[in-house]
Amino acid sequence: MRLPFVVSVLGLSLVVAGCATHPVTGRSQLMIMPEGQANQMAYQAYTQMAREKSTLPASDPASQRVQRITQRIVPQAVRVYPQASDWRWESRVFRDDSINAFAMAGGKVGINTGMLNKLRPTDDELAQVIAHEVAHALSGHTREKMSMAMTQQMGLSVASALGGLDSQTAAMAQQVATVAIDLPFSRRMELEADEVGLLLAARAGYDPRAAVSLWRKMQANGGGGGPEWLSTHPDSGSRIQALERAIPRVMPEYRRATGR
Repeated sequence: MRLPFVVSVLGLSLVVAGCATHPVTGRSQLMIMPEGQANQMAYQAYTQMAREKSTLPASDPASQRVQRITQRIVPQAVRVYPQASDWRWESRVFRDDSINAFAMAGGKVGINTGMLNKLRPTDDELAQVIAHEVAHALSGHTREKMSMAMTQQMGLSVASALGGLDSQTAAMAQQVATVAIDLPFSRRMELEADEVGLLLAARAGYDPRAAVSLWRKMQANGGGGGPEWLSTHPDSGSRIQALERAIPRVMPEYRRATGR
């Protein structure tokens, strides 16, 4: 019983030391991974991705459009999370036919040409995409997943050192933890990014109701996902319902920003 007790105590200590509170939702988060380290890893990954994948030049109208919308949303992200003012914000459009977008830790934003060409989003709709991804970044979702993986790795290392696990088993388990970093965001994180993204876009002067029309376009293009219980993401029907419930809460922010 001694080994499990030691590992449990160490794990509990890590959790207590690494607890943080989400700046908008108030949710308790595990944040053992230092923000600076997570951001640096994201910068390196983004630079490598930009080298390996073709991107539209900054002078391209699509790139300028994405940059213009991002530049309106970023100040709202900084308003929510002031530390984000020190991030190296950047947006690029990647030549990729898939309907996808992302934002890495530290403010690196990517939009695929497939998102623009297949959905043909309005500015309000595109703002919902960008704000959602920026919300993932300021929510520290990647850093949170990395922290979860770190706790598993640390616990396994302790157990291995004390004789509880052989080296091969520990190595295999650590590989599983590493893979977890690359998995999609959880349903909870996706819905949280939807909620925070609505707020950011509304404060930037983009109509929150466009989030619903965007997801209906996603449904029409097969981007809504399969049954909810078979996916890490909420299905599009559940997502639309959640957005419709949240929109009235942020409409006053939109009206203040636009005077409408």
